[in-house]
Amino acid sequence: MAEISDDVIEIRVPCKPEYVRTVRRTIAEFATFIDMPRSAIEEVEIAASEAVANIVRHAYANTQCPVPPVRVKCFRSDGSLTVEITDKGKGFAAPPPGVVPEIDINREGGMGIVLMKLLMDRVNYVSRPSGGTRIRMTKSARQSVRNATRMRTARLRKGPMV
Repeated sequence: MAEISDDVIEIRVPCKPEYVRTVRRTIAEFATFIDMPRSAIEEVEIAASEAVANIVRHAYANTQCPVPPVRVKCFRSDGSLTVEITDKGKGFAAPPPGVVPEIDINREGGMGIVLMKLLMDRVNYVSRPSGGTRIRMTKSARQSVRNATRMRTARLRKGPMV
């Protein structure tokens, strides 16, 4: 089920791995609609995929109750794209704002939060042990356009590669 307006889209998807792709596609379409450069769209897609995959993997682990859907809301505001992903599962100890967790290469997984924080301009968590989690991630569309333009200009200055 999707709810759409000019600057907002909201979907609810089943908490299953096969719906991560649906979330990615929806976000990519919305970001394209608001004229984000392709490189920024890809970063937002990866960050959102990691967030939803973490919910699928961890939020309802060992739960025998019916699992509610994952809510994904995207909106444009002040030249930025914000993606808000909400679940009602068990919460977790979220890292403080501005802190990127250390990577443990000996452990499988564990890259989701790191990727979200590195790819997005702002990441904010609200997580309660029995009340679910809300992840809000923002990517500046204006800054993304500037960065893409700088990269394109730098490539043009170098000339054709032979």
